Amino acid sequence: MLTADDVAWIKKNREEIIANRTESITIVRREKVGEDPYTKEPIYEETADTVDVVWKKYSTVANTDRDIIGGIELLEGDVLVSFSPDLNPYEITKIVRGGVGYKIVTVDDKGLGGLNRYECVVRRVT
Repeated sequence: MLTADDVAWIKKNREEIIANRTESITIVRREKVGEDPYTKEPIYEETADTVDVVWKKYSTVANTDRDIIGGIELLEGDVLVSFSPDLNPYEITKIVRGGVGYKIVTVDDKGLGGLNRYECVVRRVT
């Protein structure tokens, strides 16, 4: 069984584990910035930020069976992306890497003893 010290050690070493494996991408988020004074409906604005992620291409060639993650069948060209737990992937509407746009199709919380990353499958849209 993991102790609290084990969990702290794992989280502390996460930075070392992903060292030299990250790259910068642009994320576009939809954030609530206020509400309409008459209808009280939320007003949203899109903001773009640059974040570091682990970007790993998924290969369907190595697998003869269909792979399904989070109820979504993976397709050729899908990518596995790991986000920091400080970032909420549910707010991301678009990802841009090298001028190419992607959308998140699945989100999986990962970590031993607690959340230490979000692993997402992203699919090219442009």
